[in-house]
Amino acid sequence: MEALNHIENTTLPVEVNFEKLKELGLAYIQKNNDNTWTNLNPSDPGVTILDQLCFAFTELGYCNDFSIKDILTNKEGELVVKNQFYLPENILTTSPITINDFRKYVVDKVKELINLQITPVKSQCNVYSVKVLINRRIDKEKLIETVTINNEEKEITVKSQEEIILENTFFVLNSCRNLGELFLYPTAFKAKKHQVYGQLEIESGYDINTILIEIEIAINNYVFPKLIQEGYNELKKEKETTNTIFNGPKLKNGWIVESNMRPKRNRIKAYELTEVIQSIAGVLSITNVLFSHVKTPYEVWSSEEEILVFSFIDSLEKNSNSLQVFTKGKDISASINASIVKELSRLDDANSQISKVSTVQMAPELPSGMYRDISSYYSIQNTFPDAYAVGNEGVSANASAFQVAQSRQLKGYLTLFDQVLTNQFMQLASLDKLFSFENSVTGTPSDQEQFYSIQNAFEKKHGEYPSPFVCFSPTYYYQSLYKEVPHVRPLLRNFKKHEFGYEVQTLRENGWKEYQKDPYNSYMWGLMSFMENEEVNLKRRNDILNHLLARHGESPILIDTIIEGTVYSGNSQKDKVIIKSLYLQNLGLLSYYKTKAYNFIGATKLTINHIESSSELPEKEYKELQKKLVQGNQKNFIFDTLKVDKEQKITNLDFTDFSAVELKLNLLFALNVYYQDYLVSYNNAYAYWLITQRKGFLCIETNLLKESVDYEIVITEDLKGELYWKLTQKLRYKQLIELEILLREQVDFIDLQKRYPLVKVENKNNRGSDFVSVENSSYKWSVKIPLDENSLSITDSFFENELLLIFPKFFEGTLNFKISDFKNRLSYFLESELPVQITTKNFFVKNCLLKELIIAYVNWYNSLRFNQEKGTLHGGNLIANAKKLIKILVELNQLNHD
Repeated sequence: MEALNHIENTTLPVEVNFEKLKELGLAYIQKNNDNTWTNLNPSDPGVTILDQLCFAFTELGYCNDFSIKDILTNKEGELVVKNQFYLPENILTTSPITINDFRKYVVDKVKELINLQITPVKSQCNVYSVKVLINRRIDKEKLIETVTINNEEKEITVKSQEEIILENTFFVLNSCRNLGELFLYPTAFKAKKHQVYGQLEIESGYDINTILIEIEIAINNYVFPKLIQEGYNELKKEKETTNTIFNGPKLKNGWIVESNMRPKRNRIKAYELTEVIQSIAGVLSITNVLFSHVKTPYEVWSSEEEILVFSFIDSLEKNSNSLQVFTKGKDISASINASIVKELSRLDDANSQISKVSTVQMAPELPSGMYRDISSYYSIQNTFPDAYAVGNEGVSANASAFQVAQSRQLKGYLTLFDQVLTNQFMQLASLDKLFSFENSVTGTPSDQEQFYSIQNAFEKKHGEYPSPFVCFSPTYYYQSLYKEVPHVRPLLRNFKKHEFGYEVQTLRENGWKEYQKDPYNSYMWGLMSFMENEEVNLKRRNDILNHLLARHGESPILIDTIIEGTVYSGNSQKDKVIIKSLYLQNLGLLSYYKTKAYNFIGATKLTINHIESSSELPEKEYKELQKKLVQGNQKNFIFDTLKVDKEQKITNLDFTDFSAVELKLNLLFALNVYYQDYLVSYNNAYAYWLITQRKGFLCIETNLLKESVDYEIVITEDLKGELYWKLTQKLRYKQLIELEILLREQVDFIDLQKRYPLVKVENKNNRGSDFVSVENSSYKWSVKIPLDENSLSITDSFFENELLLIFPKFFEGTLNFKISDFKNRLSYFLESELPVQITTKNFFVKNCLLKELIIAYVNWYNSLRFNQEKGTLHGGNLIANAKKLIKILVELNQLNHD
């Protein structure tokens, strides 16, 4: 049914109420004219002018009442969202933080996974073990393939599907790893299978095969449910709130709500299965349920590494006699072909996978608006009676000079109102620029667009005028009145400037067009100068950016404290505007990945360039760099906002190579600018490497260092005696965790010796202070990292869950860079950004140590990466490279204390 439109008899708001506006205008006149204006009738010219202005104000009021979606809809009918708003699926989601977040993310990325369990491991680090439930139809056997190598056929072993899934799971987990956290390599649950005994009664008319498949799926889902992904609309129909739907990581194949993420059940009783089976449509009853191959037939259980699997269909196999199926009281067990049911079950699994990756609506649709040509302006002079001679007709051809002067005098007076009104319309039309995250580059967008629209490609590239209509971050918008005001030409200052050529007394016919094309004619220059007061603009723009920050949950006071003293342009107010704008443009990704660490497996390989051979860049290369850097961020004496926005744009790929903290620190502290200014005066290869290969500093997680090395272990149960046992082999980090778990389980010492080769050592070779108790056990152990002649205990405070930030010291004393101020701001920043379990150490390193440190860092960093050629998790020499870096860091730490 169509909606019936009607007019309500209510008072219009004052902004669109002509009568009320005129009433207010007349009241103002009477109050302020000192009794000199007595004729306020319609016949008075002043009242006529008031009438036209009030009509124009109602048009402005009408446009002001447009919905925001209309105002933000462009000429193409598209809603302007970029750099205006962050969509809910982008700003309400975060990279995985909680265990359930990681489960959602991995299941979404690895389609063969049914579910997974992530468990914190109690150890020196934030480590998590991962157990996965893989689709049981996946082939677990390794494949043997025949390949031809050098004209000779050879058999090679190919990874099984299960191994590939486990590897993919590990890669996905590390792609979203958080700072200070590590994941052990995933393992698959060990299936603990049980057959089900009982008598099943099925209702007549139901397909037996379908019911049996549904029963088995329901039972196994009861043990550890498959994570179901649904679209946004489906979840809204289920009364889920938007915040609940988007709580967690951004997914591609459908959202997973927390209420559907039940933990794995390690204990199942027979009556529970009875309830599950009887809830299936078509099942009348099931009785005498019990389990096979167990001492307690009415209850089964599993460990954390196992998963209970109930082979309901296998129970129908011939000779098993474990399950009887009845319909209408008749036993039909013998007539059921279990192999067919299994095949149908496989098909059902395949269909579920297809439906999982089918297209779903992941987010609400954007509202659609109607384009409104708000900036177009119709001059009030066109609405005056012809007698006023200010409209399109103007003065008559035989008018006297006095009449022409009268007309122009009135037009000049009215044009002031026209200019104010057209500027107001442009201000409203530019709302998307006023509250944009990006700083505007012009206060008169329509004139700039017109200026470039009549130029060819060559003229655009080789402009006659420097930066036409460009200024830094205007907040007041305006436009010219060349076409809007009839016969405006003689009212504009120096309007004859372009009528004459260089030759004496050569009149140019297109002088008026040339005047309009000149972005710096007297009219436009005066208008720009009047509208664009930089001091006012900067204060107003800063207030707007503070509002935008607060609207997105960011504290402007916190940001101001962090960036105080950061230099971009030399003007502190302008610097704040620049940095806040850059931060807001990148806030979507920075907030999404706030706690994320870099992906050490898939990071881009680092190169050392010239550092190994020289502390300076080659002369030719440095001269070219210097020439480029001297230009800075200015263009025609105006800060080049577009250039800086492009250079500082953060992408998803950046979070593979850098942690969010690194990217945010670089942006808010404007480290690029310090490096650029420094490199203009100094040829320093270390500085160039730090700003091009990293983000101006080195960021090292000590947990990654601990994961990279091997360990010497000594175990004892008696610190006072001589019962010290040393492992004859060094352990890698995963093996160290496994040993710690064994000791906590209070494994018998004889069993321990069977698993690990042990040799007795004397007490004098061990310091009691190096030994720590293993939690929940009688054991104590010493864990050390062997470093050539010396060793470093894992209990050393240097190897707590720390983040090491290493900066060059050559900035001190240059570029107004004060390390003390920088340290204070850095400490404040890190305190607000990092999780409470992570501590930090900051180092400022001299040139003499930078070379050795950078080389060691690069070698270790590259060794952590996945070795594509060999297909191994890490590259070669990881342990040796890590130990070399640790030795340098220990020395650096000692120097820092000294």
